[in-house]
Amino acid sequence: MKAKRTRQYYWMLFYELYNEYRGYYPIPVYLCSLITFSLLLYLSFNYLHFLVSTTLIDFTKIITPIDPHTRKVRGMSVEDKKLKYREFNYLKSETLTYEKRTYFNNIEILFRLRKRPRPQALLLIFHGCGRSAHDWFHTIERQRIIGAALELGYGCLVFQATDDFTHCWSNNPDVHQNTDAQMVLKGLEGFYKEFPHLEALPRFTFGASSGGIFSSIFVTNQRYSIQGQTLFISIILPEILEKHIKAKSYPVTAWIYMLRDLEFASEDRINASMRMFAREKIHHKSFIIEPIGLSRTTFHERIPTIRKETARYIYYRLEQNGWLGPYNHLRYNPRRRTVWQEFLFTPNNSTMETKEVLQNLNENKQYIPDFLNTVYGEHEISFERSYEALKWHRKIYHNRGNPPK
Repeated sequence: MKAKRTRQYYWMLFYELYNEYRGYYPIPVYLCSLITFSLLLYLSFNYLHFLVSTTLIDFTKIITPIDPHTRKVRGMSVEDKKLKYREFNYLKSETLTYEKRTYFNNIEILFRLRKRPRPQALLLIFHGCGRSAHDWFHTIERQRIIGAALELGYGCLVFQATDDFTHCWSNNPDVHQNTDAQMVLKGLEGFYKEFPHLEALPRFTFGASSGGIFSSIFVTNQRYSIQGQTLFISIILPEILEKHIKAKSYPVTAWIYMLRDLEFASEDRINASMRMFAREKIHHKSFIIEPIGLSRTTFHERIPTIRKETARYIYYRLEQNGWLGPYNHLRYNPRRRTVWQEFLFTPNNSTMETKEVLQNLNENKQYIPDFLNTVYGEHEISFERSYEALKWHRKIYHNRGNPPK
């Protein structure tokens, strides 16, 4: 009733103003005023907020002071923005095909070799805890890492940890006693028997999290030498650092780490390792992944099956619930603060909330938790910087023999 009386009051006010000043202004001006006035009455506050936040400037950035201590980040690298995937269409995950072989009854290798020209090197890939070899061909961020490797001329071989419960890799520093290391070596033996022409190619490794620690151990094997390794959100096992780095018997190493990872693969721990590499004159480099500043289309750009309308809805709900901070970074760690699961997947009768948006949101529900972790930038998979790291390895290998500058 109150809203009805308010509307009646405004209409009466408009009518009185029209009668008093109708001789001063032409009819078209009154018509425009009437249309504008009616539109303002029709639109709800929520819809106006959405209209402003999605089509005009985000005024909250202007009126909200930004913490001067917040680090302004550079965003995605130019290389990642320009990267083309000529071996498959990353917008259609099913186009990344691969082959599977099982050697010696129980050692499974998933692999994808470059079609043309032939691969110039092999990349041995080790997943993180709780993951599997199949994830590298069926999840979007990992697919794009595979795509970057193929683009640079690597053939990709993906292995599965022997621990069927945790899916973590063994961290036994003795490569001869490490069950996973022996499994990979045996698997390579079977692979090379089937593809003998590939054995002469240089080998590199790419290990994520637990797979990175395993890589730091595996590269010390003497049977199949490794020319370089990439550790993604991971570190070199301390025992390996002490024993092998100082003996100058360790391969070139690149680290890809996340800015907000302050515990496991922190910037301080990686820098300490790199100082040791520098003293021993071993090539090394680090590549930082910064938190993602969300735009209204980020979720669509990184998860192509999420439609643009759904991406805008996700952005709007995060913004509405106070989850976007300076530079549109996530304020809260989605692993530790899970309230986003409630407000994101619970209908709120918003004008944006169409049947199609909710359906598309639920169809992609499985991808959102991991990608929110990627957006926050603490400890999660991301395709960013992998192309640069693998390209750096290729350059160092081609210029091998030259000491680091």
